[in-house]
Amino acid sequence: MASENNDLEMAAVALHEAQTAVHAARRQLTAAVVSAYRAGAPVARIAERAGMNVVEVRNLLAATGASRRR
Repeated sequence: MASENNDLEMAAVALHEAQTAVHAARRQLTAAVVSAYRAGAPVARIAERAGMNVVEVRNLLAATGASRRR
């Protein structure tokens, strides 16, 4: 039983660490997408390079309030 509890706690810690990593990666991706867009890259090209679709990129840009202007 103690081993089961330890396994559960270890899994919970691993999940938390993975979620933290995903959030950090998402912030980095968002910053890179916004930067590329502001530099003049077309949305379709950004989507292709980021492994996203055009709608996802447009939604991300809208959510961040990004524009081509600096």
